[in-house]
Parts: sequence; structure tokens; C-alpha cells
Amino acid sequence: MEFGADLGLSDQDIEKISPQITFITSNADIEALALVSREGYQIAFSALPQYHVDGDQFCGLASALLMTGRSTIEQLFQENLNEVIVRGRDGYIVITNAERLVIVCAGTEIDTLMKTVKVMRIAAKKIMQIWQ
Repeated sequence: MEFGADLGLSDQDIEKISPQITFITSNADIEALALVSREGYQIAFSALPQYHVDGDQFCGLASALLMTGRSTIEQLFQENLNEVIVRGRDGYIVITNAERLVIVCAGTEIDTLMKTVKVMRIAAKKIMQIWQ
């Protein structure tokens, strides 16, 4: 089975997505990055060695946050969820909707949170354009 095939992603789709992942890692100060399906299936995961987290656990937690956020936004505003931002004292997680896929980043530099959000929004928009 090829990478992403169970989600209907072809090699060409992966090649089109790859530059956006590079864009995120080059422009955001993050420790972990994952690409997951809307259902929480891990497509790709990468983390700095000192960021001790299991990729499956990271994607599973992101999926739980995404599902809770999606349900809340649909119930309150009858619209689709764009992103979830969870911030603690020493770090943050940003989950950004990219239609068929979801981008998840984690960072510890709170001062760069808004830059990370902006970078992820740009990448998500470009990923969404792949399937339009």
C-alpha cells in the first residue's frame, strides 16, 4: 500500500502537499508538525528529538480537539471550523482545517504563536486549492 493511498491521496497529491509542509517548517517556530485526515488518521508526523511525544498520541489528541471544536462551532454558529488554538503557559497547539486534511503544529515559543497561525493559514489555503 502506498503512502496516503487509503485516504485517496496519490503520489501527485503528496508531491503537491510537500512544499506547503516545507513552507510551515521553514517559517514557523514549532517543535512538532503533523498532517492528519479529518478523522484523525496520521498521514505524516515529525518532531524535534527533544520534543518527546508519540506521533499517534499527538494526532489522536489533535483529533479529539478537532472533533470537539467542530461540534461546538457547528452547534453555535452553523458553520465549519477553521482552526483550534490551545495555549498553555509554556506552549501551544494549532490545528488548522485544510479541507480533506488537517495541519497540526505544536510550539513552545509563545511569542511566535500568531506567526505560526498565519503561516498555517497560508499553507492550509494552498493545500485546499489542490483539490478545487
